[in-house]
Amino acid sequence: MTTDVQAPAPARASARPPAPDPTDRRTRALTRAVVALCTAAITVEGFDLIVYGVAMPSMLADSHLGLDKTLAGTLGSLVYLGMLIGAIVCGPLADRLGRRRLVLASGVIFTLFTVGCAVAATPWQFGLFRLLAGIGMGGVMPSCVALAKEYAPRGRSALVATIVLAGVPVGGVLAALTAAAWGDSLGWRGLFGVGAALSTLVFAGVYALLPDSRPGAADAPGPRATPSATSVGSPDPVGGPGTGGGLASGGPAAGAKNPSPARSVLSDGRARTTVLFVVANFAVLLAWYGLNTWLTQLMREMDYPLGSALQFTLVLNLGAVIGSFAIAAVADRIGPRLVTIGSAALSSVAVVGLSLGGNTVVILCLTALAGVGAHSSLTVLNDWVASTYPASIRATALGYVSGFGRAGAIVAPLLGGWILTASLGPTTVFYVFAGAAALSAAALLAIPGRRA
Repeated sequence: MTTDVQAPAPARASARPPAPDPTDRRTRALTRAVVALCTAAITVEGFDLIVYGVAMPSMLADSHLGLDKTLAGTLGSLVYLGMLIGAIVCGPLADRLGRRRLVLASGVIFTLFTVGCAVAATPWQFGLFRLLAGIGMGGVMPSCVALAKEYAPRGRSALVATIVLAGVPVGGVLAALTAAAWGDSLGWRGLFGVGAALSTLVFAGVYALLPDSRPGAADAPGPRATPSATSVGSPDPVGGPGTGGGLASGGPAAGAKNPSPARSVLSDGRARTTVLFVVANFAVLLAWYGLNTWLTQLMREMDYPLGSALQFTLVLNLGAVIGSFAIAAVADRIGPRLVTIGSAALSSVAVVGLSLGGNTVVILCLTALAGVGAHSSLTVLNDWVASTYPASIRATALGYVSGFGRAGAIVAPLLGGWILTASLGPTTVFYVFAGAAALSAAALLAIPGRRA
């Protein structure tokens, strides 16, 4: 009897000792792959966005196009109008159909129409292609942020969001470097051609390698995987490529209880928070993309030579890349609220300093701080939004905040063109962008300190 009772004990004990878990290694590798691919997709989007700003002096000098500053501002705004449409439409679609499909479809759209920009013969053709490219760009960002968030390790969501969204200024750095090194030989058409070529390479890799996850969590809308023994109790909350994994659990009744994602972002007391997020995103996007669109030309207006003017755009985006990682580390420790507000305020102060002109080294330092503040407030704000809303409506919330807020990016090029055409000078443009950053900080302060 005694030996019979004790016999199972060694078997139980032998099952206990921890052994190397290949699933954990695969999960870490999968996380790195998803973050890298999403970052690469945002990087080529950033190149295609910001290349317009570094190409603008060449486009203004092209007599065949016949651009003036007002028309240049109008053309610059069209891509952001397209991004607004794309983000609003593709956010809910990503929640229902899956992030991977939307990333691929959106990437193909903006790559094709960036090729169109490179061969456009007239301003209206360029504007149309830029608008259509923007629709694709608007679909890539919320889907990439939501997908990367799902694969992010616990406690590292702000860092992951920063890595992914750092692709925008990395793309800006590449655009400025390309223009500085080969701009004279390539011309503005060649610069857009380089962007299209990079996008083609990246999205070919995304098609081959990017996994998907079932949108949302257990209460996500859309089709669900059949529960299985392997999915129940799985330590991976995301699942493998092309599967729902742990996210797919939950029966049809759970989905039936939920309103549509579009309604959910404004229901259950979320309306005020959503509106304030939109206002804050509008204002910081106005400052960030206003600087990226006009900084090179503004410095030309302040009598800096073209080579030096391109340096400012390069430093703006370098500051955004490097500084935002330090800011994200702080956000992971203390939360996104104070970090986002402080970053927006830093950007406002730095842009006021830019308006004063003066020593080149000082202005370069202020430019870097403006990049750190504006881009960090944007990236941590996205993480704040993603952390505030349930997983089932996360991409919708990101799409709405990014999409309606994108109106700030639409207005920014127009404002710069109108102000310069009215001969109010570059200083006034800087004041407008600084005021926008301050408005963003004020709106963020008004957000209730609780989850929506």
